[in-house]
Amino acid sequence: MQRTIVIGNISLDHIHRPGHPPVHQLGGAALHLAAAAARAGLPVALAAAVGDDLDGLTTDPRLPTLDWSLIYRGLGPSATFVIHYDETEAVTAVTSDYGAAGHLTTHALRLIDRRPQAVFHVSCRHPLDVPAILQALTEHDCLFSLDFHLPSAPQLIPAATPWLHHATTIFVNAQEYALLAHHAGPRPCPETVITDGPRPARVLLHGHAPHLLAPAAVSNVRQITGAGDTLAGTYLAHRTRRLPPAAALDLAVHAATRHTAQFPLTFPAPRRASP
Repeated sequence: MQRTIVIGNISLDHIHRPGHPPVHQLGGAALHLAAAAARAGLPVALAAAVGDDLDGLTTDPRLPTLDWSLIYRGLGPSATFVIHYDETEAVTAVTSDYGAAGHLTTHALRLIDRRPQAVFHVSCRHPLDVPAILQALTEHDCLFSLDFHLPSAPQLIPAATPWLHHATTIFVNAQEYALLAHHAGPRPCPETVITDGPRPARVLLHGHAPHLLAPAAVSNVRQITGAGDTLAGTYLAHRTRRLPPAAALDLAVHAATRHTAQFPLTFPAPRRASP
């Protein structure tokens, strides 16, 4: 199975949910997505830019086996995001300090130039220059998929529109899909996966009726950040194995549900036990 290179952020996230104590955890769409894809059997390399505060990332015992060889390591802090949710588990505010992630666009463009036959996934988030990345991927005729995040989607979806039809799969939530459909039509690429919190997820395919699947109820939701990325990574892994969309969505929704019931990757990580 060919390796997929995931371009995006690895970050330190500070999560605030009503009725819960603040949580300081490892995060970033690229990390959540790549970890889920690796657990589902897809060889994954992370193309991210991190600072010296994440030196121990590659030996974190809680993460699956990932290819860390494409990480850019900068001086100073990694990207930091402070994320606030409301009672409905919707994001209400995000404060960002991009830190080393400011080097990500230059780093990713160099990787694309050197690996024109690779398969890529792009987590479209600031500070990545999404148009520059998508143009380079298209010029090299690379296979690539995409996902977006609501706080930056109003800026990044219109900016990405000229290249969306080149993508194999796009992952969005219901609100992001409204923006996507407005700017690029209801089926902007061969496969669009739409999540909607506790409501059914669906896959829209060219020429086919949508596949829908509702997630199972979780009695004790321990984390919500990264659930959509977990779904996307799991779905990509199973579609790469040529599972039909409905079967891949089934497995992806179950993986996202399990993710919400697990404890977050609090930071710093526990040390490995001595042999």
